[in-house]
Amino acid sequence: MPRKNRRHVRPGIYKRREVGQYRIEPKEGKLDKNITTAEALETVMETYRAEGYRERTLKGYCDYYEEFIEYVGKYKVADITKEDIRKYINTLLEKRGLSPVTVNIRLASLRSIFNRFVMEDILIDTPFKAIRKLKVDEFKMYALSDLQINKLINEMDLTTFSGYRDYVMFHTALLTGMRSNELTALEIKDIDFSKKRIVLDGSKNKNRRSRIVPLPDYLLSEFEQWITETRENFGEDVTLMFVNQFGEELRYDRFRKRLGKYAKQAGIEKECRASPHSLRHTFAIKFLSSGGDLKSLQKILGHSELESTEVYLKYSDQMVQDNYNKIFNNEQNG
Repeated sequence: MPRKNRRHVRPGIYKRREVGQYRIEPKEGKLDKNITTAEALETVMETYRAEGYRERTLKGYCDYYEEFIEYVGKYKVADITKEDIRKYINTLLEKRGLSPVTVNIRLASLRSIFNRFVMEDILIDTPFKAIRKLKVDEFKMYALSDLQINKLINEMDLTTFSGYRDYVMFHTALLTGMRSNELTALEIKDIDFSKKRIVLDGSKNKNRRSRIVPLPDYLLSEFEQWITETRENFGEDVTLMFVNQFGEELRYDRFRKRLGKYAKQAGIEKECRASPHSLRHTFAIKFLSSGGDLKSLQKILGHSELESTEVYLKYSDQMVQDNYNKIFNNEQNG
């Protein structure tokens, strides 16, 4: 009688060996417990620069890190604990009155730096591992009404160089949705008058991608006037679109402060947030409520993800409702 084919079973490992004295211990890494907080920062800053991080980003990292280290009061980076971080957070919230959103921005920078400490073998682990983001209220959009816009414009003295500059910058932000730092970095060569658009290269954009921003005829006319006057004052070698009264680059926060000044003069500083980003929000909401599509808005604003643009949808819907009520309530009352 023929034998049945038996399945061949390959021998494998079943039991573990005795661990005993041969147990493998975790690696200790290359931690130098004596490295100072300043030395650690310099190491990661060199790495960031080699990776092409912008100087503005690096300055923000350094400022937040140095403030944190000054609060902690520790000389060696390895001595910093999660308890130090939690005390720092409570100080920012309770004594300095910073919002959870603002605190989260600082924590994100610090977390990034300490993660780099681990990658550079300065630390084995980061104390920020145990620190969670603070819970924040639902995002609130600050946009300006037509009345508020007119009040701000009325405070700009168009007979002065800086007043007219603010006027042109204001309309550029309102009609294009450009960010404050993009306005400050904007160069005359970026404006394509024949094709009625601004071409922003990646170096001027937050996400480092080049983008095209359409321009209305009215704004192009103001651009021509402004460029003519700027070159008359400071010569043909001027490259930046918006400069100060000395022909120099504007400080990054100059436009924001000027808008705050106009809001105070107009008596609306408590009813609205007059800032470059509010103008960006206002542009986005008006674009959608006037029939613009979400994908086009994403490209104009320079958002990497569509989700960032979708937040404007509910605000534009409300504006449509308000306009509808205004029109038809007026008809009934008339």
